[in-house]
Amino acid sequence: MSDINRLVLNFPGFETTDALHQIGRLSAGGQKTAHLWGFELEVDEINSDQDEHKASTVFHSSSEKWRSKTDYVHFSWTDIIGKYENMPYPQSFFANFPKYLLFFLDGSVRKYAKASMRYWGFAIYPMLMMLFFAVFSWFFMHYTIGAFGLHWIVTAIAAFLMFLVLCRFPGDLAYLNLSINDWGFARDLVTLSNPEIADRYALFADHLSDEISNSKHDEILIVGHSFGSVWAVSALAIALENNPDLLVGKRVTFLALGSSLLKIALVKRAVYFDKYVKTVLAEPNILWHEIQTKTDFISFYKTEPFLPLKILETVSPVVTSRVNFKHALSKERHSKMKRSMYLAHRQYILYHDNRVHHDFQLRVFGPFFADDLARDETLFANSDLIANITDAN
Repeated sequence: MSDINRLVLNFPGFETTDALHQIGRLSAGGQKTAHLWGFELEVDEINSDQDEHKASTVFHSSSEKWRSKTDYVHFSWTDIIGKYENMPYPQSFFANFPKYLLFFLDGSVRKYAKASMRYWGFAIYPMLMMLFFAVFSWFFMHYTIGAFGLHWIVTAIAAFLMFLVLCRFPGDLAYLNLSINDWGFARDLVTLSNPEIADRYALFADHLSDEISNSKHDEILIVGHSFGSVWAVSALAIALENNPDLLVGKRVTFLALGSSLLKIALVKRAVYFDKYVKTVLAEPNILWHEIQTKTDFISFYKTEPFLPLKILETVSPVVTSRVNFKHALSKERHSKMKRSMYLAHRQYILYHDNRVHHDFQLRVFGPFFADDLARDETLFANSDLIANITDAN
């Protein structure tokens, strides 16, 4: 019988769902994944340490031919996200819009266009929406209040107030304020002007170092979804700076899912992060596996992950997989997903309805090593470890 003992170190993206619920979501999806791939899945009690900003559990997977034990550690920064997302409106708008505007003024948005036109579209989306609301508000007030012959300043004030209302509703329905808050946080990542970010980097680096140093696992999987890739790279780089031999003798895969790494790394002022990226890529014991999909406008689809940074060669092997969620989901789920760009961005970490090589949960629970799956997309199809489930979608 084939056995795998793995350690998964997960860094989530920009969502306020707490660690317990995110692990619970993974566990619930895992039961569907287990049925799809033909194995049994059990999960231990979740241990949450809010003071240390992490939670952990153990997953046990098994079939007639293999067993897998996964020690799963989830790093949490929802408290930091909450301070951006839960700030009352319009205070949040006034605090984060100027930070968003700086990405235009410093040339970062132009760099996004060169790297990925899809991501450039995501970057300018809030600006286009606000321009529409501003023009609509001005003309509406000009032909209503302005018709009474009031001073133009009165019309302008009324138009601005209407603009703020429109940004709230229907703006919230179109993710306008979520996007503005996201960009505000991104700017603070660039400048480290929020001291909580640097402090959390250091804390995560300590946790990461402890977990890896004490690991006797067959493989270690470091996962960064969306902004999680920035947290994971930063924590790992700090840990490697403190202990250059940390990964010696370890089998490590860095799994970047819908990565927002270039969102920060392409900004000129993010000098520290450029150094962190190069530190990680100079590590011979890591395989970097980047998974992108054209359905996701919040990642850099069809972009080699480090080419825009002019990093032409890396010590770490880099594998890029470009996938289509259409092949992974039922027609109903795929149709629903396409109606929400944020749901599409989250699908990387959710369960799939069909067997596909890029299944995140297959890497967490399944019988294959993550680096093998990265190198060979047909591995699962050619393996006798996977049962033939005829009733799976």
